Amino acid sequence: MTQSQVPPQIPPQILHRLILDQAIAEIECTAQEREQLQQQVAPEQSQQLRQEGVGAAELADWLEREVRTRKFQRRQWGKTLTSYFLQRKDQLDRVVCSLIYLRELAVAQELYFRIVEGEQSFAELATLYSQQAHPAEPVALGDLPPQLARMFYGGRPGQIWAPTVINQWIVIARLEAHLPVRLDEAMQQQLYNERLEQWLNRQLKQRFG
Repeated sequence: MTQSQVPPQIPPQILHRLILDQAIAEIECTAQEREQLQQQVAPEQSQQLRQEGVGAAELADWLEREVRTRKFQRRQWGKTLTSYFLQRKDQLDRVVCSLIYLRELAVAQELYFRIVEGEQSFAELATLYSQQAHPAEPVALGDLPPQLARMFYGGRPGQIWAPTVINQWIVIARLEAHLPVRLDEAMQQQLYNERLEQWLNRQLKQRFG
């Protein structure tokens, strides 16, 4: 399949699937492997597929393709996954943080001193003054603005930072908790999927420009 044979309107995700299908075509998939994967992930996938009107045969096809894909991932990147995890860990580690978003530096400085002097709580001032909501759930450092990620990476729970300009906002930040990630099974699969996506993008560029 050459670049001239591929109409430019074909979405990249379709080309990704074609490339992956070629890569996994010769990989074997046993009934035992399908059953094992079904026990691990299929309840959620099965429910989603049923909601989409997909039957048992289609689910079986998905299981077989997923087994082959995962075996391909492990053959390609199994020996280097730990080093890749260590490279990515600074971005994968999660934090719980509190943020107050403001527009005026003078207001931000006043609120900061109220907090550090114990006049009012961070939560109270965030409720009263923050001009943008911030979710309370954990967030990966890599998903935060770089300034915040650098601050939190070396911070300690409970630490409060003076007003900092981040994009168009002035932000008062407090680190609530630091949640390091582990290279467990779920994280391994996440990283395998990242490596696969990177590989597919390179293949797409090499083959079709």
